[in-house]
Amino acid sequence: MKEDFPQLDLRSCLASRGPRRELLIASFGCFIGTTLLLLAIQLYQDATKFLMQNESPKNYFTINKKIEGGALLNLAKNEDSFDQLELESIEKLPGVQKLGGFVRNKFPLTLNIWPSGKIGLGAAAKTDLFFESIPDEFLDLIPKEWDWEENASTIPIMVPKFYLDLWNFGLAPSRVEYPALSSDAAKGMPIEIFIGKNKETTLQGRFVAFSKRINSVLVPESFLHWANQKFGFPDSGDFFFLWKDGTIEGPPQSRAGLSNLKTLSEFESWEISPLGSPAARSPITSLFNQENTKVQPSRIILEIADAPSPALLSYVDNNGYEINREFPDQDLIKKALHRLLFGMIGVGILLSILSITTFATSFKLVISRSAEHVKNLLLLGFFPSQIAQIFYQRFQKLFLFIMLGSIILCIMSKYLIVQKVNEYGIEMDLNSYGFTLCIAMLYSLIFLLINKKIINQSLEDLQK
Repeated sequence: MKEDFPQLDLRSCLASRGPRRELLIASFGCFIGTTLLLLAIQLYQDATKFLMQNESPKNYFTINKKIEGGALLNLAKNEDSFDQLELESIEKLPGVQKLGGFVRNKFPLTLNIWPSGKIGLGAAAKTDLFFESIPDEFLDLIPKEWDWEENASTIPIMVPKFYLDLWNFGLAPSRVEYPALSSDAAKGMPIEIFIGKNKETTLQGRFVAFSKRINSVLVPESFLHWANQKFGFPDSGDFFFLWKDGTIEGPPQSRAGLSNLKTLSEFESWEISPLGSPAARSPITSLFNQENTKVQPSRIILEIADAPSPALLSYVDNNGYEINREFPDQDLIKKALHRLLFGMIGVGILLSILSITTFATSFKLVISRSAEHVKNLLLLGFFPSQIAQIFYQRFQKLFLFIMLGSIILCIMSKYLIVQKVNEYGIEMDLNSYGFTLCIAMLYSLIFLLINKKIINQSLEDLQK
């Protein structure tokens, strides 16, 4: 037994020309398979994390009354809002935890959005838009810039993250002057807000957040309350026909206009009727009873315990309402992405198994070519484990070199992918490699143990 025999001399005794072509094929297959496997695991982890962060809310729903009929019918129709009794009935339904109402702007609104800034070659995206507000408790995030006071220079605006995706993947690619925007870039865009039919008032706005829960363009409640009082126009529900001596007097008039007539002596003898129901007359003095009535929302948002209960769905159907989840779920996207990544993992595992087989064949051939030297060393008293360790060390060096190259290529590939998707506003973590490195260590251990066992078995076969 030669336990103290120098390792360098022992390696020299076992030196033989190996099957280079087989080892090259095995190394290339192992390199490609390992890279695909690690990259797929890393992308699966990143994609799952991204989808979880952007997952559509499963317990927030909006309800509104159905709009039916043509344009002429709805032109003079009062807004279909929920009265207090309806709100109380919905709030008592099983599973409903919270209820909030949307408040909308009551004035014309136009936005100029400057994606490349006002200074430069960029053009403004111009659109007629709307603002809504809901109680802050229904927001999925409340940015620090969300508070607004009357003397503030900028109006904070929150839009759905889905809108930014539509910009990046729909509008921007079709217009040369519009760049793709990350979330940070979109928050830095100047926004001009024009109020009134003739843009009489100009305000400045900024995107401060992108909601993953609310499918609406939101502003703080304090701003919308102030703006509606200052710029709001009465809607169709605030216009009435004026009846004098049993006949309609002139065109419909607003509530405020009729209130200004109350100093006239004949005022209390007049009657009014709603714009949508001219025949439904009532004393003009009833205007004062309606004046302080709280405006009820036409669209409400519910937080429910889980999926909508049968009682809630039945109530919605029986009352002619519409219920909508704020965003569509991402099941199809998840399935397609998971199939793609699992396919990559499958190909990587298959190539790794094939490379193990090729390595096994190659090292069996290396050992068979060194068979005479191996037998002589065994006759001289060397342990089979000492001889096996020489062949195993050769494999270790080759495999660790392959594994290191695969990890470097995986990191470089992810870096390029992250840089590309960031251009489209999809944010991915560049430094989350912990789980993948753990898998790489486990994969290396299994790969090394399998090949060590194959090398030991080959030497035992030589002894027989």
